[in-house]
Amino acid sequence: MRPSLAQLEALLWIHRLGGFRAAARRLGVTQPALSQRIHELERAVGIPVLQRTRTRPLPTATGRDLLAYAERMVALAEEMDRSVAGRDAVAGNLKLGAADSFATTCLPQLLVEIGAKYPALSIDVAVDYSAELDQRLQRGDLDLAILTAPRITDAINVEPFVELTLRWVAAPALLSATRRLGPRDLVDVPIVTNPSPSHLFSTVRNWFATAGVTPRRLNTCNSLTIMARLAAGGAGISLVPPAIVRGELADGSLRLLRTAPSLAPHHMMLATRRDAPQHLVHAVVGLLKPLARQGALAPRPGDRS
Repeated sequence: MRPSLAQLEALLWIHRLGGFRAAARRLGVTQPALSQRIHELERAVGIPVLQRTRTRPLPTATGRDLLAYAERMVALAEEMDRSVAGRDAVAGNLKLGAADSFATTCLPQLLVEIGAKYPALSIDVAVDYSAELDQRLQRGDLDLAILTAPRITDAINVEPFVELTLRWVAAPALLSATRRLGPRDLVDVPIVTNPSPSHLFSTVRNWFATAGVTPRRLNTCNSLTIMARLAAGGAGISLVPPAIVRGELADGSLRLLRTAPSLAPHHMMLATRRDAPQHLVHAVVGLLKPLARQGALAPRPGDRS
């Protein structure tokens, strides 16, 4: 028996992603089906190709030899698919993760542009706060993510996207002071922010820690959109990028607070998996980069305090 492409592809993705579960998700098959492919591969070559350990399956000496061929054969098969479809064809499915701030402001425009330029490309969108998106990206559940503070590993490429200014906002009825406010002034004011371990939660706690205090009424919500509505309704103050509350600032339901000390901006990044379909990633990144300069998240005069 000769190993099949499906069997070699199974071995390759188990090795790349570190386990059967992640590889099965990546290939769109069940774990039993993936395990069957490995059993058939081992029957074909007459020797085990993986060692099952407590942490992750490791290739045997024969498995390492087969991986070298699997890399070349899978790459060649992908090249053949693109050639048959047309050299410049962008078709398939891409798993995109988006932080709430990007999803609220720029995602509709991005999807419209993808639909117009690449009608054969479908996008699966996961919207969450950055810490959770980073976990999904590391597991291989996402191909590309727009997020803050991604971990840089051998599997992930990271490049800057846009700088996010952060400002405290409040409903005028809740907080009418116009003077500059510090952590001690706001320590008893209810706060609405993302839950731990989000980057925003840490920023809020660290800002108060500069004065040696901890906010006494800290409420959490996993949606920036709902946070903005809660703040506009007087439920608490929130630390947000001004870009996501342009409407509320314009109609007067929220206003920017003057605060000190200053808050360092968050840096939104583009993070992509090296094992993702690169022709699809490059197509989407090519549409994303102009949004950093011209989209709704781009900074405006007056965003900084």
